[in-house]
Amino acid sequence: MTVSKTKRHAREALLSQYFFMGFIFATLFSRFPSVQEHYGLSISELSTIPFCMSIGSLLMMPFCGYLAGKFGSKKLSAMGYVYMSLFALLMLLPTNALIYPFCMLYGVFVSLTDIAINANSIIVEKAYKRPIIGLFHALFYVGVGAGAILSIICLTLNVNVAAHFMMVSAISLIQFYIVRTYFLKETPSKKNVPQGFKLLLPKGVLLLIAFIALCGRIIEGSVSDWSTVYMKEIVSLEENIAPVGLLIYASFIAFGRFFGDSIRKRFSEPTILLGCSFLAMLGLGVMIMKTDIYFAVTGLFISGLGLSCLVPIIYSLAGNRKDVSPGTGIAMVNTISGTGFLFGPFVIGMIAEKYNMHVSFIYIFVLSAILFTLSCVLWKKGK
Repeated sequence: MTVSKTKRHAREALLSQYFFMGFIFATLFSRFPSVQEHYGLSISELSTIPFCMSIGSLLMMPFCGYLAGKFGSKKLSAMGYVYMSLFALLMLLPTNALIYPFCMLYGVFVSLTDIAINANSIIVEKAYKRPIIGLFHALFYVGVGAGAILSIICLTLNVNVAAHFMMVSAISLIQFYIVRTYFLKETPSKKNVPQGFKLLLPKGVLLLIAFIALCGRIIEGSVSDWSTVYMKEIVSLEENIAPVGLLIYASFIAFGRFFGDSIRKRFSEPTILLGCSFLAMLGLGVMIMKTDIYFAVTGLFISGLGLSCLVPIIYSLAGNRKDVSPGTGIAMVNTISGTGFLFGPFVIGMIAEKYNMHVSFIYIFVLSAILFTLSCVLWKKGK
């Protein structure tokens, strides 16, 4: 493939974009209790919001590989304008009936933007000829931490949730307009350009990696989505302090990812996945042992460290396949793993509705044990 612009500018542009994607993510889920109160939703109804987003994302996922291969990641990244614009409208819907179709549409553009940005990061990593994708994903969680801090400030100052969302959306759109011109533009080779749409699924070891990604994304997404609610309802923190759980979790994921590229130089990727999955299981085990703030905080930072390198490694493996473009390879894995965001947060909401949020996190711990088992299988294959 050929690239334009400079790799340094592209790297800085992507770092900025990952930061703001995390910033938007944290803004939404830090204020989940406010969304619940605004629309008068139960826990199970609230859980349907990420569920519908995930349905839209999953329905779009089979097409992402085709679109990325045909148009390239830079052109596909233009979907980010819609993604950031729709975010601001979530709190302005006139009736509750519009929430769920709106969230499905939002999920479609989240999926397109996610594939485009991650595919472009693989292109930049190839241009640098050394591991750097972990740094991009670290900046995502730096953005999550910053978004959680801003949410705490807005809650403390009683800033209206709709005004909060519109402010973040406007800032993100301006930033995206500036940096998008610096993304690298790839020209896929002819053999990688899809001839008409067809559903692409991973095979062999890549299929195993896809199921590891599935468990990892359920765990990572569920803890991110529900940690604020957990800290409020189970740990009994005030609403304006509850996002501190997400802040701690995001901080240690970012910390782990800052050092992830150095770790990838020293150890094989299956070995790193095995270690990460063990830490994730350990952290969630600590978190559910007792329902006080000390165990919750300790569990969140250990699990954050454990999950830190998981996604960058998986995306690197998927995006470096020689027979498909980076966007197509990532989309193939995401076709399987994308169901993690579909079932994870929704099931947690259903369990919490019937029992409580503490029981929901026991379910997440069980998934972390499955993740560890699958990572052991991959590690043995790697040996």
